[in-house]
Amino acid sequence: MVMETPKPGSPTVQGVAALFQIEGESYLDRAQTRQAVAAGARLSVSYFLMNAAATLIAGYGLLANSEAVVIGAMLIAMLYGPILGIGLALAELDVRLLVGALLTEVLGVVWVVAIGIGVGWLHNNVPISEQLLARTTPNLLDMMIALVGGAAGAYATVAKRISGAVVGVAIATALCPPLTACGILIAHGYLNLAGGAFLLFLTNLTAIAAAAMAVFLIRGHRARPSGASFGATWSARLVPLVVLLILSVYLVDALRKNIDDSSLRSSVQRVLEEGLRAQPGARVIEVRLTTESGRRNAFAVVRSPEALTADMVAHLNDKLDSMTGRQILLHVRTVPVQEITRDGPVFVRSPSIR
Repeated sequence: MVMETPKPGSPTVQGVAALFQIEGESYLDRAQTRQAVAAGARLSVSYFLMNAAATLIAGYGLLANSEAVVIGAMLIAMLYGPILGIGLALAELDVRLLVGALLTEVLGVVWVVAIGIGVGWLHNNVPISEQLLARTTPNLLDMMIALVGGAAGAYATVAKRISGAVVGVAIATALCPPLTACGILIAHGYLNLAGGAFLLFLTNLTAIAAAAMAVFLIRGHRARPSGASFGATWSARLVPLVVLLILSVYLVDALRKNIDDSSLRSSVQRVLEEGLRAQPGARVIEVRLTTESGRRNAFAVVRSPEALTADMVAHLNDKLDSMTGRQILLHVRTVPVQEITRDGPVFVRSPSIR
């Protein structure tokens, strides 16, 4: 391997490298960094054991809808190390390290998904939780988090004083939970949702590898095989960036849809709350949105002493269409409730809507 030495007079290289030369900070040399990263990317019994434990913890945390338990699983999973290995291998163009890190990661992915399927099969009567659903709709924000997390993780690897920050990075760039969710959803037969969860993992993996590669390059891990052209050298390094670009097309659209849904959901909530003020005891509990045959549907659950009439819902629907400028079909499900004291019902019923 022939190391690429940047020109000393290059202000760009010096300026970027200066960001990683913080006064008072000490760094591992390239040999030490390579040894540490290669060790984390190596297959071992502990790799499978810890990922199995992390998957079981994540699986039951997802089924129990417990975010704290899922965070615990992130702390002990070992899927992050091989991705750093991929980043370093791309920086140094080390085929042997790249193949080893990819093999370790792929086997880890298959292992985690398989255990997730087992957990989902054993508990196929447990309903899909919000924690599971939250990992099925990745967007551009997830990619940005993974990019920053990957850069932070790589920097924490080369900087001696802040090596413990890798734990925080593992939490920020979740890898095990989306794969576990993918397995559980496959077992439940929700293949589309499982695909979304796997896409979240793939986004995180690619973004972390790309960001880590950039940090390692800046830290001086630049090498190319003897006789390799500059273009051929950088073509290999551009692979994760091209994958990120392809993913970002979908993720940007997903973010736009999320923002649109959030805005529409707020509009539905506002119209219902304003319209139900004259209905004592009525309260909006939930609003969901769907799209069928190109038409948006808004499903609202309302707790009220008295069910809403068709005329009342039609009035609310007209106000919603006027506010949003769209044709939306509003569905209202009323859950009857009544609060009673020794003096009788608390709420005075009044079906009118102003």
